[in-house]
Order: sequence, then structure tokens, then C-alpha cells
Amino acid sequence: MAYRKKTLRTMSPTARRVARLCGELDSVSRRLHNLVPDLQRLDLESGALFNKRAYEEQAAKEVEGETEVVFEEPD
Repeated sequence: MAYRKKTLRTMSPTARRVARLCGELDSVSRRLHNLVPDLQRLDLESGALFNKRAYEEQAAKEVEGETEVVFEEPD
């Protein structure tokens, strides 16, 4: 919660520090709360990218396996 200057001036130095820390805590928790949707999206996208790379690697291995068989020299 934000305090007015007049209210802060009437507080003791210790109370001002506590008020400042409470305001900072509110600010940090608000920023973290706003980051949650971004983190969820990034987690989903990273999983999709991981699966895509695994699929492409498997497809490349299958293609390499087919090309080896096709170009095999007869005995």
C-alpha cells in the first residue's frame, strides 16, 4: 500500500522502513503474479519445441536408414 508523504513524515524511522518494505513486498508479488502467464506460455512452447526436435531427429534417422539401404552395393 502506498503511503502519502505526510503520513510517512509523521512515522518513526523504523515504521517508515517497515512501510517501505511492505510496499516493496507488494510490488514484487504483483510483478511475480504478472509473470505467471508468461512462464506458463514459455513452458508450453519449450515442451512443443523439444517434441518437434525429437520428431525431426527421429525422421532424419529413418531417412538415413532408408538411404543406406538404397545405396547398398550388391555382393
